[in-house]
Amino acid sequence: MTARTTPLALLVLTPLFVLALCWQAHAHTLYFTLHDAGDGMVELEGLFSNGALASRTTVKIYDKADGSLLWQGRTDDFGTCTFERPEVPYEVEVDAGPGHKARGAGI
Repeated sequence: MTARTTPLALLVLTPLFVLALCWQAHAHTLYFTLHDAGDGMVELEGLFSNGALASRTTVKIYDKADGSLLWQGRTDDFGTCTFERPEVPYEVEVDAGPGHKARGAGI
């Protein structure tokens, strides 16, 4: 590049680079699946929409009626955890840090 085209290239490429970084930072969403293990236990798997495992992520189980905390734990290195199925209707919250929280009804 010549000295004349270098500033123009920087003006064009810099915003594109910044946009690419922002897209990478926000291009994944946390979600979870629940599976009834059939023995009174529920298996949870936490994942990000980009395929990454939600490893070592906080999991909280709340009573759906009054919002009280019933159980708290963490996913393992593979993004999974198992908890005893509550006797009452419940909600599950998976929290992987700022901007990465998922909440939904239990099974």
